[in-house]
Amino acid sequence: MKILNFFAAVIFTVILSSAFAYAGMAKEDIDILREQLSEHSLVVIKEGKTEVYDGRGIKPLVDYVRNKDFERAYAGDKVIGKAAALLFVYGGAKYVYTPLISKPAVEVFKKHHVKYRADKVVDNIKNRAGDNLCPMEKKVRGIDSPDEAYKLFDNIIPQ
Repeated sequence: MKILNFFAAVIFTVILSSAFAYAGMAKEDIDILREQLSEHSLVVIKEGKTEVYDGRGIKPLVDYVRNKDFERAYAGDKVIGKAAALLFVYGGAKYVYTPLISKPAVEVFKKHHVKYRADKVVDNIKNRAGDNLCPMEKKVRGIDSPDEAYKLFDNIIPQ
């Protein structure tokens, strides 16, 4: 039985390691993103430097893509729904981590070849009260273009 448990642990470790490798991120980078997201809204690791941003909803992400891009960066956001996923794609993200992602966001990342790692996948992102769909998710229901999503949010999210 001990040998069987040992082999199960080894197999689990190999699967977990390959899942991190598949996401294109080293476990250390995911650990940094996870740790920083416990206190911040958006985290970007670029050229060896960790930048953190705070704010509610998608505002930190909109502000980031107004001025910068995610080229050669690992990014993390506390919650990623379709709206945020479209903005990450608009900003050129290739590697993203989040504790919580929606199925529509997963589809956006797959369509645009963004590698992601998420701790939990949910059907949809809810509003703060938890009784309806997030307002930003409602706004992108019929939008599939990252450019169109950026233009929408650039116009409605104050600078």
